[in-house]
Amino acid sequence: MADLVEPSKPQNAYWIWLADNRDSLTKEAGSKSASVVGKLAGDRWKAMSAEQKVPFEKEAASRKAAYEAAMEKFVADGGVKGKRRAEKAESKKAQTEKKAKKEARKSSGAPSRPQNAYWLYLAENREAITKEAGSALGSAVGKLAGQKWKALSAAAKAPFEKKAAELKADYEKAMEEFKKNRPAQDDGDEEAEGEVEA
Repeated sequence: MADLVEPSKPQNAYWIWLADNRDSLTKEAGSKSASVVGKLAGDRWKAMSAEQKVPFEKEAASRKAAYEAAMEKFVADGGVKGKRRAEKAESKKAQTEKKAKKEARKSSGAPSRPQNAYWLYLAENREAITKEAGSALGSAVGKLAGQKWKALSAAAKAPFEKKAAELKADYEKAMEEFKKNRPAQDDGDEEAEGEVEA
């Protein structure tokens, strides 16, 4: 059996009208900026008479009725109303917690991990690779840099690998020092975090 998909809420009359008139409003505004077009659209919608809004309100009412019928069927078939919204909220909460944990680690004074050989190579050659890629987009530069890195000989990679090994050794010394000198109450958290990242 296919997974049940919760029906999406329908657009109201304003959004239906905006979808029909977005192109002309964009031309009139002289900009594709959502804020500029949105302000103009809001002003136009408010200035419309009730008669002019009727077709959009009828369309919105029919879409709402179809949505309610689809929702009843969804729930009758065993779907859970609001599950998608709850999952989205949970995802956002997890992201916020991850960000807070990262910021706490930064503010703890722990040494940051060093770059590996590839990242050192990329840092040194980014400008040339960006020119060759013809774009400053991270995805384009990263893809070309990855291809170039794989194509490099072991001798060409050696200076970057040597520097990376030195940085890693310095990091490990600094981390040992940090672990010795940090307050005792942080012990469990840092160990658990270190295990996850290792």
